[in-house]
Amino acid sequence: MRFDTRFCALLSGATLMLGPVAAQTDNAATTPQSRAAAARAAAAASPAPSFGGPREKLVVAMPKTYAKSETMLLWGDYFNHLARCGNLDLQNIHGESLERSTNIDTLGEKDLIDGIVTGKVQLAQVNPGLVPQLVSAGQPAPFGVPGNKASGKRNSYTLILISRVDSPFTKPQDLVGKKIAHSTPTSNSGNLAPRALFPALGLQPDQNYEVVFSNGHERSVTGVMHGFYPAAAVASDLYQRMVLKGDVKGSSIRTLWESPPFMTETWTLGKEVSPDLQTRVKKCSYSYNFSPKLRQLLPGNDTFLPINFERDFATVMEVYTKTLAAQAGKGAAK
Repeated sequence: MRFDTRFCALLSGATLMLGPVAAQTDNAATTPQSRAAAARAAAAASPAPSFGGPREKLVVAMPKTYAKSETMLLWGDYFNHLARCGNLDLQNIHGESLERSTNIDTLGEKDLIDGIVTGKVQLAQVNPGLVPQLVSAGQPAPFGVPGNKASGKRNSYTLILISRVDSPFTKPQDLVGKKIAHSTPTSNSGNLAPRALFPALGLQPDQNYEVVFSNGHERSVTGVMHGFYPAAAVASDLYQRMVLKGDVKGSSIRTLWESPPFMTETWTLGKEVSPDLQTRVKKCSYSYNFSPKLRQLLPGNDTFLPINFERDFATVMEVYTKTLAAQAGKGAAK
């Protein structure tokens, strides 16, 4: 799957859970007094609510890409902005306010889809492989994706086929008869896209190469690096993040092939969310300026941009359509 670990801070009037985050990241605010001061400063810097009336509840969930603490460390500032700007009380599925808890729900793909479809989750970040399933289930198209405000460019990634640089493999066809790591069954770039796009390269999944599920892009990259897998199909952005974090040396990996671009993780609202709440979330999301942490994670991106579904998800929908056709063919063969 896409996007495997990340987040920690939200306002509650004068109370804020931002202190622990500041302590983790800056190593300066290490005492209760300094954490409280950091919280007051963050509260003062936050914008006044843009929407009046009663404060509305909004249930938020994230993919199981990062651990809860890392998820909040990365996205807590956005949640903080959303709560203040939209006059919202962000909560987890259990009704705990994220202003008084960092217990953000990080869900597996099935649980995240079920949560959105059943209405238990109202706002979520979803990987592109899940979007066609949600839209087919009657859910709205995603409303926002990271992008660059000045250029209007949306963040995107590609599917890459990688191997070790010291391996004998230099082109996709060299992997016939070998094992190739896919991430998870529902991952767009980690499984669905390879199954849809690799046949044109001479690689037929489960026919002339063996598919091995690694349970995550990071595991696929690590498996190639340590020689567990001859090659792997992974998302380029997640691979680059591992290189930036020092988890893998870019010089040790060879890219055998690269696909056309896909959208990255997007943000979606459930269909049961009221028009008023949708307006609040969208307006405040589009006005959000990414924190330094997010800018480091997503180089070149500084805000959320609206989505044109037909244009921005053309490649994803191509993969989805080919996947359905392949499944129908297997069913007919039986």
